[in-house]
Amino acid sequence: MEKVWLDQLDLSLRLAPFTILTGVSVSIVVCFFFWERQTMTYLVGQELAVAGLGAFGLAGCVAWRKDRLLARGVCVGTIRRRLIIIAALGGITLASIPLMLFEAAGAEGRLLIASTCAGLIATGICIGFVPAAGLVYSGGIIVGSFVALARTGEDFYLIVAVLLTIYTCFIVITIVQISRLVSLRAIVQIDLDRQRELSGLLLNDFEQNASDWLWETDAAGLIRTPSNRFAEVTELARAELQGLPFIKLFTPVDSEPVDSEQRLRLALAEHRPFRRLRMPVIVDTDRRWWSLTGKPIHDADGVFLGFRGVGSDVTLEHEYIARLNYLANHDVLTRLANRRHFEEIVSEAETRLAAGQPGADYAVLCLDLDRFKQVNDTFGHSVGDELLRQIGKRLTAFSGPDRTIARFAGDEFALLHADSTLTANADLAERIVASLRQPYMIEDLYLNIDVSIGIAIARMPTSALEILRQADAALYRMKSAGGGSYRVYDPSMDEHKEERATLMGELRGALERGEFTLSYQPIVLSKTGKLHGFEALMRWRHPVHGPVPPNEFIALAEETGTIIALGEWGLFTACCFAASWPDRSLSVAVNISTVQIRHTDLVDLVSRALAVSKLEASRLELEITETAFLAANKETSATLQQLRELGVRLALDDFGTGYSSLSYLRELPIDKIKIDRSFIIDLPHKTSDVSIVKTIVELGRTLKMTTIAEGVETRAQLDCLRQIGCPELQGYLFGPPADEHSTLALIKQSDQRPVSLVAG
Repeated sequence: MEKVWLDQLDLSLRLAPFTILTGVSVSIVVCFFFWERQTMTYLVGQELAVAGLGAFGLAGCVAWRKDRLLARGVCVGTIRRRLIIIAALGGITLASIPLMLFEAAGAEGRLLIASTCAGLIATGICIGFVPAAGLVYSGGIIVGSFVALARTGEDFYLIVAVLLTIYTCFIVITIVQISRLVSLRAIVQIDLDRQRELSGLLLNDFEQNASDWLWETDAAGLIRTPSNRFAEVTELARAELQGLPFIKLFTPVDSEPVDSEQRLRLALAEHRPFRRLRMPVIVDTDRRWWSLTGKPIHDADGVFLGFRGVGSDVTLEHEYIARLNYLANHDVLTRLANRRHFEEIVSEAETRLAAGQPGADYAVLCLDLDRFKQVNDTFGHSVGDELLRQIGKRLTAFSGPDRTIARFAGDEFALLHADSTLTANADLAERIVASLRQPYMIEDLYLNIDVSIGIAIARMPTSALEILRQADAALYRMKSAGGGSYRVYDPSMDEHKEERATLMGELRGALERGEFTLSYQPIVLSKTGKLHGFEALMRWRHPVHGPVPPNEFIALAEETGTIIALGEWGLFTACCFAASWPDRSLSVAVNISTVQIRHTDLVDLVSRALAVSKLEASRLELEITETAFLAANKETSATLQQLRELGVRLALDDFGTGYSSLSYLRELPIDKIKIDRSFIIDLPHKTSDVSIVKTIVELGRTLKMTTIAEGVETRAQLDCLRQIGCPELQGYLFGPPADEHSTLALIKQSDQRPVSLVAG
């Protein structure tokens, strides 16, 4: 506030002498005109008062101009109060003129007084920069004039009084507005001074800041007057920087293209301002990054003088952004491109193909690991992650200028091949399959895993999403066929995929519609061929598609969770049917899904099935896949042990196809090992399979477990297995899976002769 008052006083005291001299002059004229005996005393007193106030006021103005008052330490508030008091006294003194002289004066005297008062009122504007001073000065004269006019009682002078009122309003408004403008001017000046001070502090701080500095060049682009900070960040002496071409600091040291360098050259050449250009610079062999802002400098005549600007070291920020960009475009686990980046690459390839560029044809290969989930479920995610890393390294060996490899998610990978030749892509897929099939060594574990590949070849313009969809459709077809190889996309695969989606939807109500049945395949003793039991196999006869292979609908049922209801129905149906067999020594084997073990109370389910069917527990055999045993945790192990305590027998299905380990054979309650048909099909011709089957049979014998060979279809296989000593056999040689009526007939017939002879 004191700064505002100071500006008001300065302007008022600069113009106050004009007000004082006007008042003194008017007083002298009035004294001369009205000098008579009866007015002599008043005129002398009035003249002395005006002269005294004028002399005191002029002295104060002179002292203000010479800073004498400030030098003596008189505060602004005191000077302001003095000005207001002198203005009030001056206004009262001059207001006495109309009060004392107007009523008794003649027409000429009244005209003189009216003119004099009007001028005196106007002079109050000169000191109106201090509004209180202007108002008390002019206000006093206005009041005196108004009273003098009213005292005459004449209509004419009353009209003059009204005019005086209007004039008074104008004067008051003018003084207030002038004061307001002066106050605003002072406030703006204060802000400007504050900003100027702040700017000075900031500029001074640039020289001490850790990452910012000022730079300047002449018209030729040569550095001039380099600051100490500029020399510090370049690690050059100021003398070396002086006269050095500014652009030379940013000359690339390698072939890395930098777009901002070209933009900087153009801006300097065309004398255009630029902002935040990120430039690479070498400082004592270290690569740094600077952010530059600059603008051209011109003299008063518009002649270009050079550039001036600010620089900042943004190396850490640049590296951080580069790291974020890398993470945004790459898979952290395998260091391969991620799905987002791969889709961008495919889009670019598709753009080139659509533009008709030569050699723009390409192919996309989608890869999915077979049985990878078993690795995670069995050995934990740490082993699974390490397996993915090793697979990523093997896939990296196939990358090159014409190939980009990415990991989408989980065990899904993709490869873009800049070659649309079918043979080239088929050969590439075969080599990838062969490479990934080689064993992996992880934490003393030897793991084998296969990969399925879908290939889509882009020869005509389409969308990136469409080509990826086609490759995914081919991959799905390969997975449905068993995996471990590749498929090339053709339009019929879309129909198959749609059919699968339809089946998945219809699977949910198929059980209620009675579309599921159980078929029973005989199990015989190897030595005698005598019937020993049956395996219950689920079948789905779709009203439109006909029989749906179990390997299709079982996978769908596990995906949708329908397997829980199907499994319960199958268990109860098989137990009730087995309880009706005339030969109560025959057992029934029922397959149990891993989903049932994890997400149902299997012990309670089996107990209820046995109670409802009244089937002896010893005649029920539950076949559980090797994966379920491998993934066994404490809860699963407890479930299996409780089933064993019920008297139910447990069989390990598909032995040898998973990640076999001897430890769970010893630790878990297993009664039977079921040798997978893949080891039986080439008997007795494939000696390696003969050795494997012998080993498994001997292992079972040692651990006091029964072994059974499935998939026996020929006499040669039968003879080989009998020679090896496999106790139980199952396969089409002894009979295909049959309905309940045929099964009962086979049971009755087996009382008379061995099943092998019946089947033959």
